[in-house]
Amino acid sequence: MIQRIKKFILGALKPLRPFGRRLFGAPEILLEEMPNAPELFKHYRPLLQTGHVRVPGGWLYGNEFYPDYITVGGNSLAIQRTALKYCRGRGLDIGANYWPLKGSTPIDNDRGLGLANTIEDIPPASQDYVFSSHCLEHIENWEDVLDVWASKIKVGGHFFLYLPHPLCKLWHKSNPLMSDTHKWVPEPSVVIKALRRRRFTIVDKDEGPDSFFSFFVCGRKRR
Repeated sequence: MIQRIKKFILGALKPLRPFGRRLFGAPEILLEEMPNAPELFKHYRPLLQTGHVRVPGGWLYGNEFYPDYITVGGNSLAIQRTALKYCRGRGLDIGANYWPLKGSTPIDNDRGLGLANTIEDIPPASQDYVFSSHCLEHIENWEDVLDVWASKIKVGGHFFLYLPHPLCKLWHKSNPLMSDTHKWVPEPSVVIKALRRRRFTIVDKDEGPDSFFSFFVCGRKRR
């Protein structure tokens, strides 16, 4: 609710920004506000404002180097080839953003084509798979949400989760950049146990961290 109010206020004040900037001799339009601005432009200023240090090719945070490509979205593209081995038939990409898994129905509460779909409209046990990349860490009551997602999968279907690795300090809730968005820090062992409790047999996993400082767990639903 607080985030929605914050978005509403910022949206209402947006038309006044050019006038305010003009008073201080600043550009009326920032690079990240220009039409079709690259995602990197949108992250650059917030990263600098929250203690991240710019270095060639990426950022320093907590004395660790993180390349640019992990700060601009599209993390699912790093795992797509592996995910498509299991995510076949009719399925969902929850939290798809602008990069839905090929062949899936995207679902997203924030942006992208998934805004047109909701999880409530999906019948129980109707999907061959559910895929989700870097979404579950944004949900405080993630166990309850996992129950809902799992209920949409047929027996024999797959549940594929791709998540930020706990060793990546950049994505920790303690990072000021993430304090309002990340609700918890997923760990491979916790996610594996969560799927098993929901009658999924683990068929593949990489506890990472991989090149995107992430890990994945894939389970097949049993009776």
